[in-house]
Amino acid sequence: MPPATQRLIPTGYTFLNHNAFLSLKAKDLYNDLNKQADNRNPDAFDMYIYNSSVSSERHYSDASLTECFTLDFFSYAVLDLVDKNLASTHAKITKKAYEDAFYLLEGLVHFNDYDAPWPMCDDGDRVQLTNKAYGALVVAMLRGLESQKKLNSTDLPSLESFLKITAAWADQMEAMSCDGSYGPYCKVLGKKLFGSKTPEDFAREKALFDEWIAGLSAEDQAAVKERMAEDAEEEEATTKKPSAWYAGPGDVDEDDLVLSRAWKEYKAYLGTVPKKPMKGPGWDISKWSGAQKKQFAFDKEGDSDSDY
Repeated sequence: MPPATQRLIPTGYTFLNHNAFLSLKAKDLYNDLNKQADNRNPDAFDMYIYNSSVSSERHYSDASLTECFTLDFFSYAVLDLVDKNLASTHAKITKKAYEDAFYLLEGLVHFNDYDAPWPMCDDGDRVQLTNKAYGALVVAMLRGLESQKKLNSTDLPSLESFLKITAAWADQMEAMSCDGSYGPYCKVLGKKLFGSKTPEDFAREKALFDEWIAGLSAEDQAAVKERMAEDAEEEEATTKKPSAWYAGPGDVDEDDLVLSRAWKEYKAYLGTVPKKPMKGPGWDISKWSGAQKKQFAFDKEGDSDSDY
């Protein structure tokens, strides 16, 4: 009987897709966050929900107009999930459990990258402060791992993938006028740790991916290869020469990376916002009764007596 082939992918790790290598702990969290988000998405229940939040009066020469600003239910429902994750991460960092914090932030960044809606909510201040607290937690966690001599791909095989996707997320947030100083920090660290990879290192990475895709069903293999082909076409269409993900790190604003300051600002702001939706019994729509869901159903959208 031939000897069993030795597994190359480290125990406790896998691929989420062809671009993302992550821990199973992070993948489980990613799946759980997506499931919870689905349960909070009005579209999944054929519902349309907006919450009246702020009223402001604008005075004109002949009249007074009260304008109601609205909060998008789904964005704020997902922000509630993000808040809980950040609170758990902060607790781990306070206890110097940096590896546990890494898995929490790893799962969250993949969830964010999957098109989480919270950056699009209409409370720009809250988005900025949430992003700032998130970035400060990322940097505090990385510095903590470094102090414990665990900031390496032996202890954390998915470290480079985490740094890469976190840097990309920071770039997206910066494009929305949010601080992205943690992105350059991740890029500088990425170049330091992974900027001198050898051909053997790249060959090993390819072998890991080949092992993963070989274990997929034929249907899933085809889907992955189709997506890879689409990405290759997009890359060919761009006029820019491909570069390492950590190239051009940009400026790091150390003031925005101080956890104590960012966390204090973030928590102070959270103390001023509602903890529950202004319409409906809670964020998780799957727990609403049929009658509670009915008043926000799509078929009532044109009803002047409905509350949207």
